Amino acid sequence: MAASEQTLQSMMQQANIPSQRALAEKANVSRWQIQQLRQGKIKTMRVVVLKQLATALDCSLNELLHVFDTEQPQIEPTGINTVINNDNNDEVTRLRQEYSRLEQRLNQQSEHLHHQFQTDALRVLESWLTYWPTAAKAALDHDGFDAKKLLPLVNPIERLVKSWGVTTIGIVGEQLAYDPQQHQLARGVAHPGDLVRISHIGYLHGETLLQRVKVVPLNP
Repeated sequence: MAASEQTLQSMMQQANIPSQRALAEKANVSRWQIQQLRQGKIKTMRVVVLKQLATALDCSLNELLHVFDTEQPQIEPTGINTVINNDNNDEVTRLRQEYSRLEQRLNQQSEHLHHQFQTDALRVLESWLTYWPTAAKAALDHDGFDAKKLLPLVNPIERLVKSWGVTTIGIVGEQLAYDPQQHQLARGVAHPGDLVRISHIGYLHGETLLQRVKVVPLNP
């Protein structure tokens, strides 16, 4: 019996594989590939086949190459080993590309969720955004109004919406020409170009109009 065949029999016994047919089935290779290994023709075999055989025999690919390559006990960085390295490099490249795609997808999902969170929060704050500036001006215009002491308490909210890219449109009390494309009448009737006063300021979220300026006619 040839040395390579004895080696194969020994490895099959250690892996509890009863026959060469069973080895072929477990490794999902042909009987001809098993015959090649028995005859010591390991250098003519494809790397993918050798990997499958190594897995079936419960050993590493390098161990399989070492025990069957009788001419070169130490694996040289040429021939089969070069093919193995190239194969491993291809696998590493593929994994890096897949990781890059997953990372990009997660970043996109994160940005979408962040924007969605801001949108949902702004819906909750909508009434405050509408009425707070008007209430704040009323408090400032009346010296005896104790509500002035409450003004600093809302500074964090103002900083929060500002950090989200929310900007204000107009100033409460400002007088300007009525533009139905940009203004919303809070009461009364006005025609384009009529002089109106801002009763409630408007807001932009980035470049998206969040809320139009509310105005009232000067001469209702």
